[in-house]
Amino acid sequence: MQQVLVFLPPWVVLAALLGIMHGALFQLLFGQRMRQLATALLFGLAGSILGGLVGTMIPPAIFMIGETNLIATTLAAWAGIGIAHLLRFC
Repeated sequence: MQQVLVFLPPWVVLAALLGIMHGALFQLLFGQRMRQLATALLFGLAGSILGGLVGTMIPPAIFMIGETNLIATTLAAWAGIGIAHLLRFC
């Protein structure tokens, strides 16, 4: 596992953690069934990594940790989860 993490940039690891956190938060606030947790985590993870990728390309923001733009990462995670919720995936 450590060998895999060596090849990932730090913003990917932080974006993945943020995506999982926001997916779990969505499930806590709006979830109705426990089986929806996995899809909420998956869509939060995918959205946050895409948001982190976009965040590395835009100019520096107010809330950044290293190369990770927290605003772009958070908004993309919630957008991904929101779209999945509208399409009834979670």
